[in-house]
Amino acid sequence: MRPSPADRKELTFLAVDTRTPYTTDFDGVDAGSGAHYMLRWVSTTVEKGPWSETASATVGA
Repeated sequence: MRPSPADRKELTFLAVDTRTPYTTDFDGVDAGSGAHYMLRWVSTTVEKGPWSETASATVGA
């Protein structure tokens, strides 16, 4: 697995979600690769909370 990004600017925006859990699908060719996530809350008045720690996982087959 690649190391987690050193800067959140290296991340790709995935989605805005209003309910949990949020799930995403990967292509079969991504199996075994790493995925890194950083999350934060955004209020209904668009106030942004702090970024979370990086969560990392291996994409399953």
